Amino acid sequence: MAAPSPPENSADQQQSASVTPSPDRAPLLPKSSLPGSSTLVRDSSLPTPPDPVTAALMEAVRLQGQNKLDEALAKVNAVIQSAPKNANAFSLRGNIYAERKLWDQAGQDYRSALQLDGGNIQAKFNLAEIDFVYKKYDDARPVFIGLTKDPTMGDLANYKVFLCDLLAGHESVAAAELDAFNQVGSNASYYFANVAWSIYHQKTEDARSWLGSARRIYAPNKFGLYAASLRDLGYLPLPPPTGSGP
Repeated sequence: MAAPSPPENSADQQQSASVTPSPDRAPLLPKSSLPGSSTLVRDSSLPTPPDPVTAALMEAVRLQGQNKLDEALAKVNAVIQSAPKNANAFSLRGNIYAERKLWDQAGQDYRSALQLDGGNIQAKFNLAEIDFVYKKYDDARPVFIGLTKDPTMGDLANYKVFLCDLLAGHESVAAAELDAFNQVGSNASYYFANVAWSIYHQKTEDARSWLGSARRIYAPNKFGLYAASLRDLGYLPLPPPTGSGP
């Protein structure tokens, strides 16, 4: 199957990722969305401060972003002790466990988050990511399919469905999905699916070209979010070009 040449520009340029990746873990799990980011204003036009639980979770997210995982975990544990029905707290603690590759603990917390909030998109996605890490592609796939219509996670979920099919050996299905990405000709899934397809078929220079286009187009957070699965699979970083020297 012939893939198109990667274009230089896209209508989807320089978009920030809707979820923030962390640098050194597999998979890249989206952080929980916390309430209170859009607050009502008082008569004085000052934003209403978040409640103590939300403030503590926001601080935990900040600490997590600084890779202070012990401190972040302590904050979240304190929230769970005082507010044991807070789904965001469980989802965030699952993310911290995932950064440490403690998949069983992470999965348990994501399931707890879903028991408290069945509409928690991040927890659903992250549970599927754990199956993906364990190469249970056929188990992860239907969960990702269920998220493809979500306005925030949809494109990433479509990309993950494609990876599940490609890596599970359903190549004809993956080829049809790649054709669909190519017909749209935009979105991060278009670029990164072509990167994955090229690497899978040992077309390293094609993959390098697609990857270079994606790097120019997307902000680092979004680039890292889509590249994470390829990095975890050992596909990235690509070997240096032939003749590039030491």
